[in-house]
Amino acid sequence: MNYRPGDIDSRRLIKLHKEYISDISSTNYPGVYPDEDNSWDLVDFKKHVKLEFQYVEEERIEFDLVGIDTSIANAFRRIIISEVPTVAIERVYVYDNTSVIQDEVLSHRLGLIPLRIDPRMLEDAPQNYQDDSTDRNTMVFSLDVTCADRDGVRPGTTDPEKLYINSSVYAKDLQWVPQGEQETIFASDPPRAANPNILIAKLRPEQSIHLEMHAVKSIGRDHTKFSPVGTAFYRLMPHIQLLKPGDRYDEESRKVDKLEMADQEQAKRFQDAFSEGVIEVKKERGKYYVRVKAPRRDNVTRRILELREFDGMVRLGRVRDWFIYTIESTGQYPAVDIFPVALGVFKSKIRTLKAEAEKLRREWEGSREERSPDPDKDVEME
Repeated sequence: MNYRPGDIDSRRLIKLHKEYISDISSTNYPGVYPDEDNSWDLVDFKKHVKLEFQYVEEERIEFDLVGIDTSIANAFRRIIISEVPTVAIERVYVYDNTSVIQDEVLSHRLGLIPLRIDPRMLEDAPQNYQDDSTDRNTMVFSLDVTCADRDGVRPGTTDPEKLYINSSVYAKDLQWVPQGEQETIFASDPPRAANPNILIAKLRPEQSIHLEMHAVKSIGRDHTKFSPVGTAFYRLMPHIQLLKPGDRYDEESRKVDKLEMADQEQAKRFQDAFSEGVIEVKKERGKYYVRVKAPRRDNVTRRILELREFDGMVRLGRVRDWFIYTIESTGQYPAVDIFPVALGVFKSKIRTLKAEAEKLRREWEGSREERSPDPDKDVEME
């Protein structure tokens, strides 16, 4: 998605000044500008809304979402954190625990281990665990580890990993116990800990942990262990507009893509006023120029506005409807799959709201028909 500061409509900008911020609220609605409708239009929305991935890894993605209102952008963020379903350990049945970790603390640690289980393959958690748990809504794991002395250890060895067997208990020690048809259903992708190297406890000889765990499907609104992300946030695209010398009241004619500096030292000072990699310095025909190379890297510290030698040479802002999302998965989902699932949840909410609104309209219209008098009937006087 190409970004040129000069192509951004000023109405889309939140303007940053040395000591204050202006134009915070959006004006993209009817009645603000004369002879302009600005009513929401589906065709216009489809024309301007854009989504483009900038960075994709298994557990982290960054993408741009352009052309939506802040309320919608924040709704997506909240759904990602608290309403995308995952599977986590909910019940722990302790048969033996002689480690130094108390049963309730150990159970809490186990519940926070992200599990790599496709939640679409399970039904929601049962209301009554005792009577309603089945292979369709519950996954069973076991943990049975005992620490013992290791034979043939060289004298003077102090490393517990060399001295003992099972001195550390890791998430990889969780064993899935298939129930019913689960072994067939999950044959291609067996349930397991998303990160096998999460440390659960440390043991010493004759200490052991033996327990059974039941995992269910739920959402982060119920408990944070069901949240699929370590973090999910957005920020607005920084806007950096270079201005050549001229009429201070006519900034439109002063906009340039590159700005000439007096010498290399001044160009370096201009560059250092921004975050690393934002400003590029180039020498052309014996003169030094600066240009905006990567505005998304800027932290918008406004340091440049404090330097008097650059007064009036740059305008800072943020693009109000250009959101830079960062999503970091905890491992239940590949990071790239989380946003589409959140979109599905958002669509289901819209369908529910639409159905309720139509129901309310029908009830209102029905009540009006019952109350409306017959225009041809005489009014009865008591």
